[in-house]
Amino acid sequence: MKNIKRIYDKNPLKFILEVYAVYLVWFFAMEKIPNRNYHIVYSKLDDYIPFYKPAILMYSSWFLMLVIPFVYLLKRKSYDNMYDIIIPMFSVMFISLIIYMIYPTALDIRVTDITGNDICAWIIKGIHKIDPPNNVCPSIHVSTTVIIDNQFRRILKNKGKSKILFLLWDVGICISTMLVKQHSIIDVVCGIILAHVILFVFNRKQNTAYHY
Repeated sequence: MKNIKRIYDKNPLKFILEVYAVYLVWFFAMEKIPNRNYHIVYSKLDDYIPFYKPAILMYSSWFLMLVIPFVYLLKRKSYDNMYDIIIPMFSVMFISLIIYMIYPTALDIRVTDITGNDICAWIIKGIHKIDPPNNVCPSIHVSTTVIIDNQFRRILKNKGKSKILFLLWDVGICISTMLVKQHSIIDVVCGIILAHVILFVFNRKQNTAYHY
């Protein structure tokens, strides 16, 4: 951990961009591997969760969650606080990729007949084109959301209203993954568990408070 921190401290932005680039190359290269024996992830509970097209707006706000905390911290040059977010975040991302390589998973609950020409339909169709229903468990969408939310709320400290709003945002994103049928409830639960395991290990080593 100390060696990683030493490399990070030399140039935090370069470190983040390079690691993220490796993740993207690995993720999209894995999507191209032919003839993989995918295991379908499904729970009967998925049948009780309705498809709700407008939830794609909350689902897509995940991309803002990836940016807002870092912009906030960059403006304050809080590189140590940024480290406390990106290391557990990258950890769940790469652990998930390893799991996908060992145990490939896929969904068959996606709604493919998207009607209408509204913004929600347009976004869903676009996501379906670039994000096939493969490599889904644990959900990286969920695990990274939980990581960012927990660590950023710790950084916000006494800003009570902001912490509550961020927590609600976290919950909304996690629920939206199921409402737009991007993930099974199993993917979501596994993503949450993975995130909390990583948070427990990382924050224990960093000797910082952990939000259960």
